[in-house]
Amino acid sequence: MKKDKFKLCSAFVIFALTFILACANTPYIVGKWKKIGKTATLEFWKDGTFKAIDNQRMDVSGKYTLIEPGNVRFEIFRQGSPSEIVNGTFSLQGDVLTVTSADGKEIERYKREK
Repeated sequence: MKKDKFKLCSAFVIFALTFILACANTPYIVGKWKKIGKTATLEFWKDGTFKAIDNQRMDVSGKYTLIEPGNVRFEIFRQGSPSEIVNGTFSLQGDVLTVTSADGKEIERYKREK
């Protein structure tokens, strides 16, 4: 009986630690980001939407989905046009967010705005 309780408690502790570690390693990108060395910004909200403003002050918005590990899918909405799907990867190191196109040709780095 005590062995069964110990096994059950051990299994629960292992599950809880695994869950905590998985949550701790999930990048947190919600907030406003400014492209390093440029005026462009990228803002993510908790509801899965985003808005991007480029260096010429043109803006786009849409939805984003974080796909583990380190993949992101953007659905971009433009007035009068069908939505566009853009896939890529991302990494977060401290306050620097790096977004890379799926083909690896475009790499953009953003710094979190406080």
